[in-house]
Amino acid sequence: MDYQILVNKDNSLDKDYIPKNLVLSNSIYKDGIMVDKLVLEAFNKMKEEAKKYNYEIDIMSGYRSYSYQDKLFNNLVNEKGFNYAYNYIAKAGTSEHQTGLAIDFVIYKDDKCYIEHDVEGLNETLWIHQNAHKYGFIVRYPKDKEEITKYNYEPWHLRYVGNIANSLYNNDLTLEEYKKRIQ
Repeated sequence: MDYQILVNKDNSLDKDYIPKNLVLSNSIYKDGIMVDKLVLEAFNKMKEEAKKYNYEIDIMSGYRSYSYQDKLFNNLVNEKGFNYAYNYIAKAGTSEHQTGLAIDFVIYKDDKCYIEHDVEGLNETLWIHQNAHKYGFIVRYPKDKEEITKYNYEPWHLRYVGNIANSLYNNDLTLEEYKKRIQ
């Protein structure tokens, strides 16, 4: 598996692409969430470390098939229009979730479940953003990098990139910027 694979609006996956190493995440948020085996191992290590600070995190979204992503995109288009959908959700074939390497995290705090924009500003999210690289993850769509990633800021979306995560974090690089540098 190429853990540095670049999937975005300009680099798509084949309609039939399904990662080989998918495993169940055992998420308490929702049954049936699958991710790459190495991603789950890394996330579980981060989750255990977070517990030392009384932070409760979990996976709310992982692998998505081409057809499932197509449904999500079209539902958002119907609900909020194409331009909104295009900035907030990937079209089928251009979603990192199809690789099994992307996760959206959820935070449990004060008997509540925080998802998506609700996680913004929470101490748990700040901790994740400052520590995810130690486990091979990056915040894939960071604030102030929208022109590069072509997506709005998503504080809940992590992408597993493996051993390059520290370099990306320390140099404030997106995956697009990293790929451009090494070409």
